[in-house]
Amino acid sequence: MHKSILIAAVGLVLVAQTAFATNGHQLIGIGGYQKSMGGAVTAAPDGASTAVSNPAGMALIGTKADFNFDAFFPGRTADFTDLGGQENDGGSPMYLIPAVGWVGPVGDSDDLFFGGGMFLMSGMGVDFDTINAAPFNAVMGQLSGVTDPSQLDMTMWKANLYSQYQFWKLAPTLAKRFSEQLSVGISLNVDYQQMAFKQKFFNPSNPGQYMGVDLSRAVGALGFGVTVGAIYKVSDTVQLGFNYISEQSFADMEYRVSAGDIVSPPNGLGQSLVNDNGTYSMGMNFPQQLAFGVAFTPTENLKITADYKWINFSATHDVIDLTGNYALVDFSGTPVGQATSMPLNFGWSDVSVIAIGAEFKVNETVTLRAGYNHGDSPIGEEDVWNNMIFPAITTDHIGLGAEFALTDRWGLGLAYMKAFKEELVGSQDMTVLGQTLDSGAKIALEETSLVLSLSYNYGK
Repeated sequence: MHKSILIAAVGLVLVAQTAFATNGHQLIGIGGYQKSMGGAVTAAPDGASTAVSNPAGMALIGTKADFNFDAFFPGRTADFTDLGGQENDGGSPMYLIPAVGWVGPVGDSDDLFFGGGMFLMSGMGVDFDTINAAPFNAVMGQLSGVTDPSQLDMTMWKANLYSQYQFWKLAPTLAKRFSEQLSVGISLNVDYQQMAFKQKFFNPSNPGQYMGVDLSRAVGALGFGVTVGAIYKVSDTVQLGFNYISEQSFADMEYRVSAGDIVSPPNGLGQSLVNDNGTYSMGMNFPQQLAFGVAFTPTENLKITADYKWINFSATHDVIDLTGNYALVDFSGTPVGQATSMPLNFGWSDVSVIAIGAEFKVNETVTLRAGYNHGDSPIGEEDVWNNMIFPAITTDHIGLGAEFALTDRWGLGLAYMKAFKEELVGSQDMTVLGQTLDSGAKIALEETSLVLSLSYNYGK
């Protein structure tokens, strides 16, 4: 019975990705303009990154090329200290997020435009030290009636947590201006995502006691989708925008793994899935999205924008199957059956985002911008244990920026974004032999972003 409780106490969540998380694992905006406006750009295009935020905007920009260099500084934490374990901050302190795009007329047309670009839409990574994972030991206490952590050996189980995820989008775009009021656009999305992760828990004093997933060899997959958008000018002061991004459909990611790299939590009968040598597949799409925006220009120098966005994470990031050949074993390790799939229970929910932005032209040379973005966390306290290496929980962001017209062709932009620190403690997030328990584990995330942008108007 002692051994069975040790195995059951792991109560592991298997997590399949990470991100440069802002609205879920998606950046609030691409490049300096979008980030400084808080992402409220659906009705207010400025630059080729509108290919991914609203392709209709390409018909309003003219002839322009953009280069954005985003230095992204995330701070993330895994924390088991509430139950006597350890806390650790881990992963690279900085990531570079480049984006490049262009737009121009088709032939001699003045109402049909083609453009696009390559954009890093989301990504992240954590790389924590091997730390004490006290929740396992605390769960043992809860199962045996011990509630005082001082009566338990809180150094027994260790956690090894690592992840790396990137999502790129190539977006060739065609846009047409049908009238002075209406423009529409469509973008073909050619996507690439790459992911590696490891979430493993083990007992150093007994190498045979471990559980988790080790898919630490990075694997990539191609995907496709479409984006459509429209912009309608109601009057000289009001402009409306609409954007829809289809679910991005990806090929399966295929991981080559060794026997024992994947060991599931025990089910209600105390049986676990254990992988064999071979190739294991995981299919993960990127969610569909819908956005509405309004831009209000009360004076020639002032523009105010507001957006609402819905991201359908529940359709793609709730439960994902990891398929392959598994043996179903009991506590003694004796095979009692077989299986071809194991669910990864992320538990992500849909996200709603509200964003506002303001732009003020000081003069012909200097433009100032500011924005605010609030989005729901896709992760609830009941899903913390499932997302220890995927702490995509930031909700509130501010953006500031300035653009300088260096010449009649060249522009220089600077932007700053801050995602304020969020912490989330797990509650009723660990299931052991059919019992739902509090893990006491905590995740935290905050972000800072500095963007340098260059633009070139080659049509003047």
